[in-house]
Order: sequence, then C-alpha cells, then structure tokens
Amino acid sequence: MQQQPTLALKFIQVNVNPRKSVIVRRLADGGFSLVAGGRRYKAALAAHGEDYEIPVVVRDIDEIEAKQLAIIENIQRADMSPAEEVIAAAEQVGLCKGDRDEVARIFGWSRATLDKRLALMNCSTPVLDALSTRQILLGHAELLAAPPKETQDKLLPVIIKEGKSVSEVKKTIEQVACSLAAAIFDKADCAGCPHNSSTQGEMFGESIGTGNCTNHTCFNEKTEKMLDATATGLRDEYPVVRIVRAGDNHTRVQLVIDGPKGVGEEQAKACHTCQNYGAAVSGLPDSIGKVYKGQCFDTVCNMKKVAANLPAVKSAPQPKAVEMAKTGKSDSKSSGKAAPISASDAKATGATPSVTGRFRVGQDQGISRGVVA
Repeated sequence: MQQQPTLALKFIQVNVNPRKSVIVRRLADGGFSLVAGGRRYKAALAAHGEDYEIPVVVRDIDEIEAKQLAIIENIQRADMSPAEEVIAAAEQVGLCKGDRDEVARIFGWSRATLDKRLALMNCSTPVLDALSTRQILLGHAELLAAPPKETQDKLLPVIIKEGKSVSEVKKTIEQVACSLAAAIFDKADCAGCPHNSSTQGEMFGESIGTGNCTNHTCFNEKTEKMLDATATGLRDEYPVVRIVRAGDNHTRVQLVIDGPKGVGEEQAKACHTCQNYGAAVSGLPDSIGKVYKGQCFDTVCNMKKVAANLPAVKSAPQPKAVEMAKTGKSDSKSSGKAAPISASDAKATGATPSVTGRFRVGQDQGISRGVVA
C-alpha cells in the first residue's frame, strides 16, 4: 500500500482559507499552496509548529480550479453560515460565467435556494458580517436586503444594540417604504428591482407587504423628474408654471369670470395674457402630480379685480327676478329654486346672462366662469 505523503507546514503557502480536508496544489516554484483544510492546518501549526509533517492530498490543478474546489469544500460544511454561503455562491457564479443552474448542480442546491442566497448580496458588508457572527438572524438580513445599503448600515447598530426582533424590523421598514400604487412615474423598471417589496416577497421568507419601494431616494428622484416633465409640457400654454410644494410661500387662486368671486369677462381676457396667470403642478403628498390650470399667482391683484367687478355683479338681474318677470308670478308659491337663464330668456327680458355653479380644481381648461367651490 502506498504511504500517505506528508509535508512540513512551513512548505505550504496559505492562499485560501477553506475549512475541511487538507488539500494542496503544486506551484511552479516547487512549493505547495493550500486548497482545502484551513482549520486543520491552523490547528496543527498551533499545536506542533511549522516543522510538523501533516498528511496531504496533492492536486495538479491551476489557480481557478483550486479556488472552485475550495468553494465546494467550504459549501459542504455543516456549520457554514448563510453569509458565508452567499459569498461562496457569488464567487462560484463568477467562475461558472453566470450559469446559475450549473452552480446549483455543483452545490447540490435547488435553483430557488441559490437565488435566495444570491439575493442576500444586496446586504451591506456590515450586515453580512453581523449575520456571519450570529449577531442578527437570517430573517433580519432578508428584511435588510430591501433598503439601500446606507439605510441598512443605519438600522443595523440599532437592531443589535436594542435586540430588535424580526417583526419589529419589518414594521420599521414598512413605515419608510413608498407605495408604488401612488407613484406618478413609469414603474416598468420597478418590476425586477431588488428594492421592490414584491421581488423580496418572492425570494425570502421575511419581507414587507408587496407593492412598496424601499429605496426612498430613487422613488423621490423619479417623482421629481415626472413633476418637472409635467411642468415643462405646460409652459407652451401658460406664461408661468409652478410646482407647488409644502412650505412654499407662493399663493394662488383660481381665476373666475362670473359671480361674487369673478373678475368679469373683459378683465378675464386681460388676465389671460398676464405674466402672473398660469398653471400649478402639485408636489404635495395628498395630490402629487395633479395639475391646476387657470391659476392667478398674484392674489392681491385678483382681490382688487374681484372687488372692482362686484358692483356689476350686484346690479345684474338675479335669476329669480327674471323668472318672475317672465311668468308674472310672485315668489310666494315658488319652491325657492331658480332656473338658469337661457340666452333667449335673456334676450327677451333684456337681462344679462349670469352663469353660476361650482368649479372643480383641475378640470378647468383656461378660465372658469363658475364660482370656486
């Protein structure tokens, strides 16, 4: 029987740190490089010194093959942490040129298990380190994989220091997530995004509710671009277009022609060419992206024009008076509801047509003839 070869520890170069059997490969300079068996190597070195001769298996393989063998040896360890599996899986995918099915076959994993481990690559290095040292649970890491890495690194110390449970972390992330249903931008790119909670839900056992974006910065940037695009599209139609945000000092009022808040028809025509007449795009949370047309941004001037038009509004025949004049009936038996004056009625009575009604913000296409609701 052939005797097991041995080597003095001092002749073995440690380039990788696998954890199982002692396997070495021959180097071009005649030396040997450790491929697998890092723990045994270190234990023997500590116990017996570098002159101790340890049993070895010599493989004639190149550096890439050695690295692949080390990963496979590592992945078969029973005590390997999920974080170590993540790193090993990512390295093996690189060695297999992105062929995940081949990596799953080599590791003896299902494709779903491989994809779950690779998804944890979205975790920051401190999070993976905390998972490796058992400072956090796998459920913590799965939840932390959703937000951006800078957010993860802010949450991690709090989770460790306060001993936050997985359910508590889940609630925290849900509170800062943005609803994709309320987004005003095109969500086509969000479908496969790692920050989409729907993607996380398909991958992990722990995830927040579906349909949420956990990347607040990206969500806000896309929202701002959409608001700017909406405003740009209105600038050919209106002299001034403003995006209204919380805390802005800009005041505005809907321009109305008739009624107690109206400026009159002639003045309205003049307002239409004013540099303070335009449209507003809402940047407020409860009406984000909504467009309000026919806005006057000089409220002081608007108040003056409305006041100047009030005498004409007061002197104009009221609908009930015109109806009484037309029918010859008193109002003692009337229902109290006045019918609108048609153009023919106005012509017959000599009255000026008066249009009243409620104006709904956002439906106006220029100047409202109604009264602001």
